[in-house]
Amino acid sequence: MMSPIQLIPLSNLLEKGEMWDPGKDSPDDTFSYIDIESIDRENKMIAGASVITGCDAPSRARQLVKAGDVLVSTVRPNLNAVAQVPDELNGATASTGFAVLRADRSQLDARYLFHWVRSPSFVHEMVRRATGASYPAVSDTTIRDSKIPLRSLDEQRRIAAILDKADAIRRKRQQVLDIADKLTQSAFLEFFGDPVTNPKRWRVMGLGQVSKIQSGVAKGRRLGGQQTVSVPYMRVANVQDGILHLEEVKTIEALHSDVERLRLLPGDILLTEGGDPDKLGRAAVWQGQIDPCIHQNHIFRVRANREIVRPDYLGDLISSPRGKRYFCRAAKQTTGIATINRSQLDAFPVLLAPIELQEEYALLKKRTQGMRRSHGRAMAEIRNLFSVLSSCMWQSDSTSGYVI
Repeated sequence: MMSPIQLIPLSNLLEKGEMWDPGKDSPDDTFSYIDIESIDRENKMIAGASVITGCDAPSRARQLVKAGDVLVSTVRPNLNAVAQVPDELNGATASTGFAVLRADRSQLDARYLFHWVRSPSFVHEMVRRATGASYPAVSDTTIRDSKIPLRSLDEQRRIAAILDKADAIRRKRQQVLDIADKLTQSAFLEFFGDPVTNPKRWRVMGLGQVSKIQSGVAKGRRLGGQQTVSVPYMRVANVQDGILHLEEVKTIEALHSDVERLRLLPGDILLTEGGDPDKLGRAAVWQGQIDPCIHQNHIFRVRANREIVRPDYLGDLISSPRGKRYFCRAAKQTTGIATINRSQLDAFPVLLAPIELQEEYALLKKRTQGMRRSHGRAMAEIRNLFSVLSSCMWQSDSTSGYVI
């Protein structure tokens, strides 16, 4: 049992930050700039700070940060884009899209603060208080006015150390998964060469010539009282780059004829038709994880002619830089959203490497995926345990406020 604690507004436990205008104050000097895109949401760290000149600084580049500061994105709080400023970025500049939280070290441990803002309790509160349906956000004031369970500094440090150790185990597992992905990417280049330049001069055919392409079922359509069945379906959120996220699979009412026509089979490639330009044309191979299962109309199903092309090879070719470049050039873009249509997808130029080489690659990838699935299951358990552990740190009871 820990000592009783109080819920204290963050604003009472923070030091004041510093602002500047690099365009006016130092137009000829360079500095490190941290924007929302710099945050690795999976690992809760700054992964891509850019170096820019003061005269080129965007209007959002205003907040000076110090090592140990905690950055909390004010937009889309459900994504929990948070990070702590490392020593090497001491003195960098952060976007005004962050709330910069600088702990008063006499009251609040910075690592304790960092773990709090990534806790389920904090995320839930920010999501609840967010405004804006299409672009939910919270204000800097909302974040600073939120309350944190405050213990003694010694207890804060002990909690932070426990969560740091749990997070270190999670990161090591993630490194194994990253290595498996890089191994597959290296094998693809070794087998087939650079897909952009096609140095091995493989024959080229349109995707529509080597596969059958099918759009999916539309949500909210009128079915005129016809008999339907509730069936699981793949949404855009389920299809990531080379990976299917199946933690949340929703169902949809569909006609029996739709289920038969759109039923996914092992080896089908699911490909998104639109989204942010950098996420356009995400593709992943269906392995028959759920049966029956169909797909929505914002996803194309690509069923390869296996006498010509193997699904594993084709899926990775679509996801390769060759696919990214093609879709970015061919897509129609409006208000920051890019989309591809059936005709553009039909015309995607497929490199037809020898089928024997494709099969050899598919076998190697199958082995790698087996290792990845094993580590992936362990990773999921670690994530769950970390979430439970983090939640337990802030649970309350009726007598002492909060207990571990």
